[in-house]
Amino acid sequence: MVMKLVINDLRKLLDKNAALMSLMALICSFMALYFGDGGSQEINKVMNIVKIDGILILFVMFGVELSKNTLVDDKISKKLEFLLANGLSIKKILAKYLFSIYFATLIIVLPSLILNLVKLDLSLNIGINLITSSFLYTLIIVFVILNTRNMNKVNSLQIRLIGLSLVVMISSTLVYNFTNSLPGYLITKLLILGSVIIILGINTNKERIVVSYY
Repeated sequence: MVMKLVINDLRKLLDKNAALMSLMALICSFMALYFGDGGSQEINKVMNIVKIDGILILFVMFGVELSKNTLVDDKISKKLEFLLANGLSIKKILAKYLFSIYFATLIIVLPSLILNLVKLDLSLNIGINLITSSFLYTLIIVFVILNTRNMNKVNSLQIRLIGLSLVVMISSTLVYNFTNSLPGYLITKLLILGSVIIILGINTNKERIVVSYY
């Protein structure tokens, strides 16, 4: 049942606006890749990591935008309350929106991702970082919206999550500069995102999901 709901959401999300977002992301990536080279090998290595984090920021922006057409609309219209009343568990509701928003956003940024894979000499760790971090950011988006009662606050969600992305990127980059350790960079990022998810997950319950006003 959840998979059917996810597929229906994907059909709804992957429209002309999604194609436009994909084109915009591709142009931004092209400019960052082909006009941002130069400097020593070590500097370029750090810059390549930052460029990947730039894709994650785009991922967050698009993920929030897509969530407005699914999760936000469903919460305002009381569809979430209907799903819960008809026996769909919180875990299944979480999975429905998590996978639909994640896969739709991943498809949108896929051309940019391929461009980066072709242009940059990315390690397996960086690839895992991108996939894992984008999944965790999507989980945060879903948790935040599920816990939001005043739906007007969703309008500022994009800015708040971009702020979180910048904090994570700066913190991880500082760790990398001091330790020169890529695993340390990745672990720092995962620890911050994981902590945020645990806090949001603990506070998520049926009351927070069904109560909303606009």
